Amino acid sequence: MQQKREKTIRPSLRKSTFWRLVVITFAAVLVFYIMGLSINQIGIRNVRNDMEAALQAHTEYAASQLEEELNRLKFFMLELLQDKQLLRFSIAYPTLSDWERLSYVKGISSWEYLVKRSSDLIDSVQVMLPQWGKAILTDQTQYADLDRNQWERLYAGTERGKVSFREMDGSLWMLLPRFDGGEPLFMIAVSISRENLNARLERLGNDQTGDLALCWENGEILAWAGRGKERLQAGNEGDWKQLSASAPLPSAALTLYGHTAIDEKLEPFTHYRRILWGLTLAALGLLGAYILYCRRFIFRPMNDLFESMRRVERDRGYRIETSRPSDYDDLYVQFNDMVDHIEKLAGQVYEEQYRAQKAELKQLQMQIDPHFLYNSLYLIYRIAQSENQPTIAKLSQNLSNYYRYITKMPEQVVPLREEIGHVMNYLEIQRIRFEPRIHIEAEPLPEEIAEESIPSLIIQPIVENAFQHGVKELTHDGLITLKYRVDPDSFRVTVADNSGKMTPEKVEELWNHLNDPETEDSSALRNLYRRLQLYEGQDQVMKLESVNNGLSASVIFRRKGTNDENAADRG
Repeated sequence: MQQKREKTIRPSLRKSTFWRLVVITFAAVLVFYIMGLSINQIGIRNVRNDMEAALQAHTEYAASQLEEELNRLKFFMLELLQDKQLLRFSIAYPTLSDWERLSYVKGISSWEYLVKRSSDLIDSVQVMLPQWGKAILTDQTQYADLDRNQWERLYAGTERGKVSFREMDGSLWMLLPRFDGGEPLFMIAVSISRENLNARLERLGNDQTGDLALCWENGEILAWAGRGKERLQAGNEGDWKQLSASAPLPSAALTLYGHTAIDEKLEPFTHYRRILWGLTLAALGLLGAYILYCRRFIFRPMNDLFESMRRVERDRGYRIETSRPSDYDDLYVQFNDMVDHIEKLAGQVYEEQYRAQKAELKQLQMQIDPHFLYNSLYLIYRIAQSENQPTIAKLSQNLSNYYRYITKMPEQVVPLREEIGHVMNYLEIQRIRFEPRIHIEAEPLPEEIAEESIPSLIIQPIVENAFQHGVKELTHDGLITLKYRVDPDSFRVTVADNSGKMTPEKVEELWNHLNDPETEDSSALRNLYRRLQLYEGQDQVMKLESVNNGLSASVIFRRKGTNDENAADRG
């Protein structure tokens, strides 16, 4: 029924409502302003973290390159330490002729030359023979006199069979002595100049790690690139404009430090913050104009619409009729169309939901495991071979009843006695298959619930699950039980097994899986659970328990004549 309203509708906007709008609008602007500042701060923090991670990664990479270079040199030195030609020369030096000495020196010097060419870090390679006061230098055919002062300074503190590192005269020395008893026969000394190290650090640096410094454990600087020495000496701990990272070189007891400046990288964020302050002032002015506009051109027409919506709540089918032109005329037309079609749309939605539910029920009902038929027919064949005619007759009868029930396309609901009769046929077939290692205990069906209506093929999947996933693999004393419980407003059918595999934790995991709306599992147990929920229209339709580490599954049904409210708590 349509009713006409007065031609003029007084705006019902109150001052309190208007000021609530003002407060809410200011709060919304403030929220976005805080969000902008937060995003700006998060951006600064993320840029700093990313640069810090990149700095650390590249510093570690540069350190690994240097460490690999030093380890390769150590390998060459250890190889030369075991060189038989060098060992014979150092021992037999007094007995050798000048020609033989020159021959040995030429071979050793050539090896030193190859080692030097293997790395651009090396400044010189020499073999020192302290007993004879001689030294074999790189790329020289003659041996030279040993510098005793240099020998004493380098030899002090070296360890037997181990490469030692020492800084002397602005160079990094790698030292490896060879001993004969308590005296050194010779010592291999590789010199790496600071200039070579500085050049290598310059090549290893990039835009993020251009300032590198290589230091000893005591903090003394050995080599550097860019402003690495200045920044390391000055220290920049806690300075937001600078970042630093470090990576060790374990073989040489050295540490590589990387430094970078981030103030230029953060300049766009600082500029953005200045822009944000300017936009805030402009937004305040626009906000005032916006509120005045809303009061005049939005709230007053909306009052008409609100009043009409309240009338719709009281008078079904009420339509808006107004003679005053408004920007909301299109909205009024849509509102009237909505009122005209509400009943029609509600009926269509209900009908579609009913059809979808019925189609899903029929689809779930048709899922039957074909392997049961194959196993049963194979069993009949084996029994026929043994000429056990009574057993064959019994099995054939049960199998016939079983497939007669599932192939006659029963209605959506059947009496409980028919479903239990079908289950008993299934149990008898399984008893013949698995006797004597599996036993079946089934209680008589109580008469007061024998005619209760339930969905067809709803109990047998639970029994089948107890066989397939419960007792099938047991070699003896397997047990399947079928029990009933009758309450004033409900009854339940319980199937249990003694598989020994279903601990309380596994049962809880299975229950959570059945109730997970995201799962795409289409197992028989989940299909059954979904059928029951659709049939009963609620969730409390099944109960899973662990009984002696076996699975006990109970299906719960409402009795005829009970209300949903009385049957709500049936778990």
